[in-house]
Amino acid sequence: MWPVNLQNMNMKSINNQQKSFMKQVIIFILLLTGSLRVFGQQDPMYNQYIFNSFTINSAEAGTRNIGTVSFLHRWQWLGIKGSPATSSFGIETPIGHKGWGAGINVVSDRLGPEQNQTFNIAGSYQIRLTEKYRLSAGLSFVGNMRRASLDDLRNLYDVDDPDMAQINTFNPNVGGGLLLYSSKNFLGISLPRFREYKLTEMDMLPLNQLRHLFVYGGHIFAVNENLWFKPSVLFKFVNGAPTEIDLNAVVHLRKIVDVGVNYRTGDGIGLLAGLKLRDQFILNYVYEFPLTDIRFGSLKTHEIGVRYLFGKGPDHSVDSPRFFN
Repeated sequence: MWPVNLQNMNMKSINNQQKSFMKQVIIFILLLTGSLRVFGQQDPMYNQYIFNSFTINSAEAGTRNIGTVSFLHRWQWLGIKGSPATSSFGIETPIGHKGWGAGINVVSDRLGPEQNQTFNIAGSYQIRLTEKYRLSAGLSFVGNMRRASLDDLRNLYDVDDPDMAQINTFNPNVGGGLLLYSSKNFLGISLPRFREYKLTEMDMLPLNQLRHLFVYGGHIFAVNENLWFKPSVLFKFVNGAPTEIDLNAVVHLRKIVDVGVNYRTGDGIGLLAGLKLRDQFILNYVYEFPLTDIRFGSLKTHEIGVRYLFGKGPDHSVDSPRFFN
């Protein structure tokens, strides 16, 4: 009987390994399909973009007439191994008195076996159209380093499949955008990457870099001298995916506190809060919960942002009503 028991133990071990593998694959597919819903995390999106739109449009650099250093980290779908995690660091500031602006942004993004490091250097120029409105045009040079380690997704039927290997790429690119704005209104359009890259022929892991288009706008309502209301909307377009819409409503209190809500179509709802400290440091936090089927796993998302304001532009005060803080 001992050999039979040993055989049964071996069979159980194999079955457990297969179940573990299939569990990993199922989780990864959930992550992948979820990420495609937010455009594959190629251009990481944050609920806090409304406070620092330079992350999506190079034309925003310098338009606040104050320098900004920002750091943000996003933990998405906590509780799943390999779930998306994104960190970004950026600096943007006006330059001189001639309408120029510049900025640098670095992003580190991870999703399952895929890791991305993206950096861009941007410049902008603003011109006055009327007494109230200005137009800013921005251009950015982008570099993307992408690595995918497929060791954890070995083909169960063919462990020597040559497709199941590591993918390492570096892709330079150029992007740009426009921003029309006044003290109460803003309308922006951005194409962060002009060129598309096809990185792999694999159907199960589409790592292709697609072209994304962002269109966004909003208006400032001054309720009184201590209360402002800022609704805004962001449209995200990418080939092969449905149009995604972000709706935002933020209330600014006494130039110190921000509270608001964000709704992303087909994805989730986020609650936003911000606090200004000593006129220079700003803390932001977002709690987001999904509305898709993945919500049944009680998975939540957290964002933490820190910003430091420095300098003072030639045309406006530090407390610009268009951007709150």
